[in-house]
Amino acid sequence: MHEAIAARRQEIGRLVMRVGLALVAVWTVIVGVSLAWNIHRQRDLTFELVLNTARASFNKDLAYRLWASSHGGVYVEPTEKTPPSPWMAHLPDRDLTTTDGRKLTLMNPAYMVREMMQDFGTLYGIKGRIVGIVYLNPNNKADPWEEAAIKRFSAMAVDEVQEESTIDGLSYLRLIRPMFMEQSCQKCHGHLGFANGEVRGAVGVSVPMAPYREAETRAVGAMVLSHGVFWLLGLGVIGGLGRRTSTRLIEKAMAEEETRLAASVFANGLEGTIITNADGVILRANPAFFRLTGFTSEEVIGRRPSILRSHHHDDDFYRHLWHGIKEDGYWQGEITNRRKDGSVFVAWENIVAVRDGQGKIRYYIASISDITEKVQAQESIRRLAHYDLLTELPNRALFFDRLTHALSHAARSQKQIALLFLDLDGFKKVNDALGHRIGDELLQEVARRLRPCLRLDDTFARLGGDEFTVVLESVTERQDPILIAERILQALTQPFKFSGRETFISASIGISFYPEDGDSAEELLQHADTAMYQAKAQGKNCFRFYAAEMTRTERKRMELEHGLRVAVDQDPDQFQAWYQPIFCLKSRQVIAFEALVRWLHPTLGLISPADFIPLAEDMRLIDRIDLHVLRLACQNSRTWQKLGYDIGVTVNLSGVDLQSRKLAFEVAGILQETDAIPGKVTLELTEGFVLDLGPEQRRILDDFKSIGLKLAIDDFGTGYSSLRYLKQLPVNTVKIDRSFVRDIACDNRDKLLVSSIIGLAHSLNLSVVAEGIETVDQLDTLASQDCDHIQGYLISKPLPADRVLPWLAAYRTEEAITWHK
Repeated sequence: MHEAIAARRQEIGRLVMRVGLALVAVWTVIVGVSLAWNIHRQRDLTFELVLNTARASFNKDLAYRLWASSHGGVYVEPTEKTPPSPWMAHLPDRDLTTTDGRKLTLMNPAYMVREMMQDFGTLYGIKGRIVGIVYLNPNNKADPWEEAAIKRFSAMAVDEVQEESTIDGLSYLRLIRPMFMEQSCQKCHGHLGFANGEVRGAVGVSVPMAPYREAETRAVGAMVLSHGVFWLLGLGVIGGLGRRTSTRLIEKAMAEEETRLAASVFANGLEGTIITNADGVILRANPAFFRLTGFTSEEVIGRRPSILRSHHHDDDFYRHLWHGIKEDGYWQGEITNRRKDGSVFVAWENIVAVRDGQGKIRYYIASISDITEKVQAQESIRRLAHYDLLTELPNRALFFDRLTHALSHAARSQKQIALLFLDLDGFKKVNDALGHRIGDELLQEVARRLRPCLRLDDTFARLGGDEFTVVLESVTERQDPILIAERILQALTQPFKFSGRETFISASIGISFYPEDGDSAEELLQHADTAMYQAKAQGKNCFRFYAAEMTRTERKRMELEHGLRVAVDQDPDQFQAWYQPIFCLKSRQVIAFEALVRWLHPTLGLISPADFIPLAEDMRLIDRIDLHVLRLACQNSRTWQKLGYDIGVTVNLSGVDLQSRKLAFEVAGILQETDAIPGKVTLELTEGFVLDLGPEQRRILDDFKSIGLKLAIDDFGTGYSSLRYLKQLPVNTVKIDRSFVRDIACDNRDKLLVSSIIGLAHSLNLSVVAEGIETVDQLDTLASQDCDHIQGYLISKPLPADRVLPWLAAYRTEEAITWHK
């Protein structure tokens, strides 16, 4: 609309500008013509004024001449100015002597007039002359212009001649009229031969134009100024009319555009719109309304909006709606309507009452938008905000909301609440080995299995990862959460099957109670979490109740976590490599040392691997620790070899390490950095991890093999299907777990099992190391079963790096070790 109005404004502006310019041009012409006419008129008036002045002067001179001639002239005393006229010497009475003896001479009228004209011209600038073709006084001789005028007078062609001409460089208006011979003139001029009534000469008057031109210039200047002011006023009027006209035209155009826009919006709007009269009868509806509702114009016009009623709202809803319209003039809100085909939709309606000048309602206008998808989307968003997308269980936010609400209710009713915190045992291994897709399916299956274990009013939520919580309200006795925990553990005993593979997991459960273990949601959750860690520490697949002692244990664990993070990030030298020799039964020589990590904490001292290795694996720090130990082992191995000891090293790798595709590259870099011999380095992997190796992890083992490294399976025999993996993996050695060796000398079943393992390994060209050898009887039994190598306290406890060389030197000097004596 703004663009249309702007274009219309420009169009009106151009039109008004054109009309305004035309009016300005017409007005300018009118003022110009008026100015030109007035200037011309002023010039005519100036000329008339000069002409009238000349005629008045002529008439004055004529009157004076007539008076003088009627008296026959005037006698005056002769002076230098009035000497006796030589041209009247023929008159006998030219000169007289008075009775008192004064001498007088006759001054004829023409002379008198001429003298008077000269004096008048000197005083006032208006010149006069008496001229003729035949004359007495040569001074009265006519010039060519005057002579031509006299001839015209004689011919009776004109009785007056006037002309503007230049005399002595100044502009004058010259006027000349005929002078006729009269009887009174015969006395002096009769001898010239003119009869009475004949033109004997002429009288001329010359009026200077300069004073009149100056007055004319001032008058013209005033005219120009007044016309200029008048012209400017006219421009102002035209400009004002133009602006006013432009404003009116723009207002009209805007009103028309708004009317067109309103009609266009009504016709093309996306919202359904209906207009009713004051009685609620539909007068008009737009196409969007018909598309939205499925009704036609014939089915709507003349009826009431109640045709849309879906019966999802009661009468109170509609009473409230109309009350709002009558009180406030409008209503807006969400309403469920019905289409023609009977389907319902959620709409957002705006209803406005339109009143006349007296405040009386004339119309109702209702706009209707279909917000069904929006409402559904909001419900989806609400569900996403409060429910876990994977398992469809309540998420952390909804869990805390429900737990907080349950605590408030329990506080009012003085009831007990139990909170169960579940963490799946072995989930990380499954997720890492089989991939996140299988891990997600496992979580979904866990949620399906555990739902039937709970009561209808219990809240079962997923906090994230493999952590779940259960809120048990209205707990009457301690046995209630125990029953639920046992059901959960039982539900997880059956194997999970994915892609034809069976996977076993369990859960560790911590339980806290309100109010004895805390009175806030955060405190109960923290204590249940602490109890869960105690369940894991005590063998997993069990539940534990929270006790205050657990908090101290948890704080110690948190202290270890913090120290572990600091050590890995800032001071990796806190991790040391201790070495336990591996002894060859056939050669009676130490052939290798197993590098075992030890953590020397700056304040807590030496920390057992059993305490920090699981933490490091959970914190995903074990890979950096293992590579650090590998680097130390390779450095020490090269040192021993350069001193003449042909001894290799074995280094443990956590299964977590094999999640990095860069592992083989990093190991190769350490070998190059330390100048280690790959064939003298063995990497040990626990059997529990090897059982669930995925394709990526197997490729990493192949990369190790291609580098020249040796591979060993640690803790062999503790898995479920160990034997069938031996031929599939690129390993060189199996290490029999100490649990099989402990009673080998006195338990025939252990002896038979170890013998079977050794035989199977040898059939696959694998060497065997028996761990945990502490007695000579154990050694003799293993030697009789053709075991290759042994490792244990019988040979030596793990040694710090600085004690290995002294131990080797002492060992060489002995004739035989204790068991051989």
